Amino acid sequence: MSQDVSGCVHRPFWEGFPFANIHKSMMPDVLHQLYQGVFKHLVTWCKSAMGSLELDKCIWRLPPSFGTHHFKNGISALSQISRSERQDMARILLACLISKIPKEGIIACRSLLDFIYQAQNPTHDNTTLSYMQTALDTFHQHRDIFITLGIHQNFNIPKFHSFLCYINAIHLYGTTDNYNTEMFECLHIDLAKDA
Repeated sequence: MSQDVSGCVHRPFWEGFPFANIHKSMMPDVLHQLYQGVFKHLVTWCKSAMGSLELDKCIWRLPPSFGTHHFKNGISALSQISRSERQDMARILLACLISKIPKEGIIACRSLLDFIYQAQNPTHDNTTLSYMQTALDTFHQHRDIFITLGIHQNFNIPKFHSFLCYINAIHLYGTTDNYNTEMFECLHIDLAKDA
């Protein structure tokens, strides 16, 4: 194995454990998968569909409102975007897309945002989990508009594949706030970045 430059582990430690399922140990993460991953893709697609300047103009025109950050210079020039800024962007994005992109694109965007919000519910039951599944199904029905518009070639994106794990993880382990890395992000800043 001296030729193996990938660093791959061919015989993992759990190989002989009959009840070990490594896939169940990988938990969904709202911050990194949904906001920093999926929502980031969504914003990029919206910029491509309507143009960065047009999206910024729509954001400039939104009146300031309580509980939402007002992006007076738009969002295109932002490079280091925090969790709270992404959440504020998610609150206003759909309003900026009306009549700027095709109806199928708006439905796909709305469905992704619905899924993101439903994933963060502090309590779940079969009804809320069915809302999540419906949002995911609706996105898959309308996502091809981004391929038709030439914005994306396919949806073989690992963070989008993680959507399939959310409902099952909530069934097994409870709501996503039980295993979300968002609460530890402040420690990450203090202990890793400032060091």
